Amino acid sequence: MPQVNDTVHIRFSMQGVSGPFWQTNATVASISGTSLLLDGLDRQVPAFVSELKRAGDRRWTLDWEVRRRP
Repeated sequence: MPQVNDTVHIRFSMQGVSGPFWQTNATVASISGTSLLLDGLDRQVPAFVSELKRAGDRRWTLDWEVRRRP
């Protein structure tokens, strides 16, 4: 279970493109039940605990797929 101040490595990918097109790190700012807020981008971003994958002690990865513009 993630805790406040844990590090989350976020990988953004796009359908049809191999591998992530952008990667960054964020910090868990707060946790409420099954959701959490990530800090470190231009604003706090919500995520679900179930989306995180353990990557070590107090480290997590999060893969998000971004939709293409029409």
